[in-house]
Amino acid sequence: MRVLIYPSALSKIIDFSGIDLKKESAGFLVGKIIGKKIVITDSTMTKHTSTAGYVVVDDTEMAEVAEELDARGEGETIIGWWHSHPGMGAGFMSGTDLATQQKYQKIFAQALALVIDPTTFFKTGKIEDLDYMLYTATPEGYKPVETEIAQNSNEILISTFKSIKSLRKDLQRVIQKSEQNITSETAKKVRSTTEAHIIILTLWTITLLITVTLIFLSL
Repeated sequence: MRVLIYPSALSKIIDFSGIDLKKESAGFLVGKIIGKKIVITDSTMTKHTSTAGYVVVDDTEMAEVAEELDARGEGETIIGWWHSHPGMGAGFMSGTDLATQQKYQKIFAQALALVIDPTTFFKTGKIEDLDYMLYTATPEGYKPVETEIAQNSNEILISTFKSIKSLRKDLQRVIQKSEQNITSETAKKVRSTTEAHIIILTLWTITLLITVTLIFLSL
């Protein structure tokens, strides 16, 4: 099955995974099946427990994210998860990663796992240095899944606006849950970070779109 990912969804994963390069981070992949294609239209960050080489997603937010997607009424759902391997490369899944992926595929047989190592990208700023792979679990273990970055400019533009809107909701949810246990000063910093994320998302999405367009034109 062909897999497409929108630049805005990938941009958010890049941004989220770069928040703390000393620890792994994780979240959900959002999308839908269109004919014989799995389309990753968006991504979220979610609560997780992590170290430099280990991450476990907090699935308690899955129902909340699913409800938000249902409220949008656009046929999107959680179609997998993503997590980072800072400094280790995206070319493998650990035993814990595989167990998590198997759990998702029990819920949704076509669920995907995206692994990303943004370390080199953050050093060079070059899209070609972005290391990410998609995987699916198999009876023998796991295998990579080929993916393409969506090139339809109209769809990309629309998905970017939707991603920005969902980004606000994601971070607002985190703020609301965190404000009970943090000071007002910290809450203000989180809010300012929200705006920074939105600016970065927009810039990276534009960069990805330009890069993909240039590659396409050169073929």
